[in-house]
Amino acid sequence: MKVPVFCGKDCGGGACPMLAEVEAGRVTRILPNPRSGKWILPCSRGYALASEHYSPLRLRSPLVRRGARGERRAQGAGGLGDFREASWDEALGMVSGRLGEIADRYGPDSVLALVGAGSTGALHSTSALAKRFLSLAKGYTKLWGSYSNGAARFVLPYLLGPEWKMSGFDPATMRHAEMIVLWGANVLEARLGSEIPARLLEAKARGTTVVAIDPRRSQTVDRAATWHITCRPGTDAALMLALLETLLEEGLSKDEWASERSVGFGRLADYVLGRADGIRRDPEWAQPITGVPPEQTRRLARAWAATSPVMLLPGYSIQRTRGGEETYRLTLALQLATGNFGKLGGSTGSLNNRLPTPRIGGMDPLDDPDRPAIPVLHWPDAILGGREADFPTDIRAALIAGGNWLGQGADARKSAKALDALEFSFCLELFPTPTALRCDVVLPVASPLEKEDIGIPWLGNWLAYKPRICTPSASARSDYEIYAELAWRMGFGQAYTEGRDEAAWVATFLAASEIPDIEAFRREGFWLAPEQERCGLADFARDPTAHPLGTPSGKVELESAALADETGGTAIPMWTDPPGGALRDSLLLVSPKVGHRTHSQGGDPESVARTGGHYLSMHPADATARGLAGGEEVRIEGVSGVARAKVRLDEGLMAGVVALPEGPWLPPDAAEFEVSSSPNLLSSTLDHGPAQAPSLHGLRVRVGRIQAES
Repeated sequence: MKVPVFCGKDCGGGACPMLAEVEAGRVTRILPNPRSGKWILPCSRGYALASEHYSPLRLRSPLVRRGARGERRAQGAGGLGDFREASWDEALGMVSGRLGEIADRYGPDSVLALVGAGSTGALHSTSALAKRFLSLAKGYTKLWGSYSNGAARFVLPYLLGPEWKMSGFDPATMRHAEMIVLWGANVLEARLGSEIPARLLEAKARGTTVVAIDPRRSQTVDRAATWHITCRPGTDAALMLALLETLLEEGLSKDEWASERSVGFGRLADYVLGRADGIRRDPEWAQPITGVPPEQTRRLARAWAATSPVMLLPGYSIQRTRGGEETYRLTLALQLATGNFGKLGGSTGSLNNRLPTPRIGGMDPLDDPDRPAIPVLHWPDAILGGREADFPTDIRAALIAGGNWLGQGADARKSAKALDALEFSFCLELFPTPTALRCDVVLPVASPLEKEDIGIPWLGNWLAYKPRICTPSASARSDYEIYAELAWRMGFGQAYTEGRDEAAWVATFLAASEIPDIEAFRREGFWLAPEQERCGLADFARDPTAHPLGTPSGKVELESAALADETGGTAIPMWTDPPGGALRDSLLLVSPKVGHRTHSQGGDPESVARTGGHYLSMHPADATARGLAGGEEVRIEGVSGVARAKVRLDEGLMAGVVALPEGPWLPPDAAEFEVSSSPNLLSSTLDHGPAQAPSLHGLRVRVGRIQAES
């Protein structure tokens, strides 16, 4: 029997339609769903659903800490020696009791919602379910911003107004592109939409020029690019300015067209051409910053101007750097300067998934816009510093769900101290992650195969469906079931559930949807909306007078007085040299995603070993200069600490750059961190721009031999 399913992971796909083959009540394999056609395809993350569901590492019982946090005991498998198994009644009673005590003693704002997007779906969204629960439990302190695209989502509303949420493009429009520029976008591994990889490969086969700007020779470069430009991480804004200079200097830019649709294009041109300060931001100026030869920059600018339409797809990596806000101001400027903004087969240069998905019902998370909030980057600083460090609340407890925060947040050592400083924390998890093992109570949650839900894609005009395929064991419950039981214990069960179980909620969502045949949708697991070639802000681009934006000027605000006034930044995008004092003999670190992991899902030691290990990639010339050999374990020193990893020599990596992929789990004991290989042992929560967004690429590190102990 084949049953529809989707994975519901925060991987850049979100709801890839698949089929689960079931024999005698057991899922034997995962297959593509033919109803979704040849474009919308799953990846290895989705195909791993069954192996994850049946993994021996899954938590089998609620766990309660034995003794004080930080008190180390003899460790069993997975570091569980600090815990004892408990009944659901005991564990839920402890959680409800402790939450009530802390809220009564310190106020409801003392509880932090440390929740992410570990599971996505119309119902089983880890973030929405947790926020709804805490909202009804008197209140909480929330996070704002994003580890994924914090700088971009901060700055784009200043440029585009509320229409920034409509500034993406449907993947089907890629068939109209004559050139596609992937700027820091490794879409064959990071996805950026379930349909993007297949559309990109088809475009290359059709003869479309595919430019990949990336310091690494990624899978996307290998399989899809026709032109690879290596640019030093963290310097993309300088290269963008040099491209604009060439376009303007050689008369290749569409100045009048751009000026009709933006404010500040003329002032930006003055800055780029050096009229304001005598410094031309030409390719020669950019070369020592970016490492890109001037002739390469001019060739790209000329090709961009001579080709139409050009689709610019900027990745998230280029804004996960110091000054990352400037990159997305300049991607919009490039598309305006070349007339590709809002054009079919082109793009605005914005985040590519900013288009609405089909109408479907949903559960109100009851979020209060006036609720105390802290930047996601600074959650450990807020716990450790509180009001004395100018945060709005003193955090005493945390609900943790949908994220392995210890390994995925900047400065893992600080994150460990923050988690240990809490008076109480509880976690909803499938596996004994390093974050879960720092909590007081760990509640085992149901897997994707044990939950009915409706899948909302990361990008796309379609929906997916999955029934509950496997009956949850007595030891696992869905997030919804857990919060509902806690809500009943704490006196607001009716308000949380509205008298509905999970099946009733899903039926309610479907009844409110635009799906014409709900029974066919349940049976087939997929519905494709009629409109598949939407181009964000096309009406505005075609007639900016008739279809103005919701900005003060009604146009794209390349010059934003509001941004300058509210942040102390510059009204137009500019390049700022990085501060001095960097590590001597340093290299630039990037921490890319890998195709077989979703962040730290699959980052446990067994999975890492099974998928080929975890390495620091390094150009042979950099290794030779330091007397290092491939396979050698090395010491990596960053501004916030040290890590270790084995070297893998990579001639496809830009010299001066090293790559250490994100996601490997840290050991339970912080004393062992320095012999681990998480890149967030090297990152920092300090020195960030107005978005207060994470800076995880272009970090200065020093790599060398491990000195033998005397």
